[in-house]
Amino acid sequence: MTEVVVLGGGLAGAGAASLLASAGQKVRLLEREAGPHHKVCGEFLSVEAQQDLARIGLDLAQLGAVPIDRIRLVSGRREAEAPLPFTALGLSRKLLDEALLELAGARGAKVERGVRVTQVNGNKVSTSHGDCKPGQLLLATGKHDVRGAKRAAPPDESAFVGFKMHFQLDLRTRAELEGLIELVIFEGGYAGLQLVSPEVMNLCLIVRRTRLAEAGGDWTALLASLMDTPGLARRLDDARPLFSKPLAISGLPYGYVCQQSDDIYRLGDQAAMTASLTGDGMAIALRSAIIASECVLSETPPEVYRKRLALTVTPQIRRAMWLQRMAEVPLLMALALPAFRYAPGLLSKAAAMTRLPSQPTGPARGTGSTALAPR
Repeated sequence: MTEVVVLGGGLAGAGAASLLASAGQKVRLLEREAGPHHKVCGEFLSVEAQQDLARIGLDLAQLGAVPIDRIRLVSGRREAEAPLPFTALGLSRKLLDEALLELAGARGAKVERGVRVTQVNGNKVSTSHGDCKPGQLLLATGKHDVRGAKRAAPPDESAFVGFKMHFQLDLRTRAELEGLIELVIFEGGYAGLQLVSPEVMNLCLIVRRTRLAEAGGDWTALLASLMDTPGLARRLDDARPLFSKPLAISGLPYGYVCQQSDDIYRLGDQAAMTASLTGDGMAIALRSAIIASECVLSETPPEVYRKRLALTVTPQIRRAMWLQRMAEVPLLMALALPAFRYAPGLLSKAAAMTRLPSQPTGPARGTGSTALAPR
């Protein structure tokens, strides 16, 4: 049996490794971080992400995920709240990714931590621990490109910078955020705030690089400039940061869907990247893991996998990008917030329109092969 090598141990990589190993495939996963770690992420698990994690075999309740059933949109001093069209979950990526890696290992995947991939050259993968020649290669390194296998020119990749910080909250703020995700829109960016445990709030902040430069170019200056934003100030005034410094990442190619032809199965952000505003980025990563796993097991080539994934995620990404562009127009937001406040169902529909389609169970379409199944 040929070996499948998975580069990257995030949602997409660990999810695919777990599925492949459970179906009896020989799998080797290489993860550059030696231990559990945080990642820049909104940490919002939509209903589609939950369904796909359940299909992979992960019990989110045991991990302490907290329910989210309402959305509040805030712009300046205007705000509107509505029920979500589903119950979402908030959960730290540090816990979630580690649980998926442990599951992959328990199912028989060989998980190697602290391994840095230096280059991909044809069917050879060079790493800090030596070279290997996989039968199939799954590239799930997130937003980080690998030498020799870089993504083809994603659109507008220098426009946005992302930050993440966890905060310890007081009792009052915890109670106000319970069951809620807040999206705060401001000039040059937006923020998502939600609980990821009963006492911890995640702040995922996306800003245009121009806004960051105007604020002084660093996190402290940016945060100080945003304290004039009422929706952020009321949550952060008495909150205690839990990291010594925020996690940050630049070069966020929102709207990207991979079209390049090579012999690699690209997963997660290597395959597609949606606007963070809609909270479906983790769902897309997990969906890519499921589709790639089905295609590998049925010996469906990467080119067919790419087309199938693109058909699945492109409509969501187009709608998400449209909503993000709308949110950046102050006049439109000034008109939308009163409408949402008067008719909350409109906000619920906006939250529903950017969801991925449900993932059918069974084999990859058109392959005539066996469905994913545990050993």
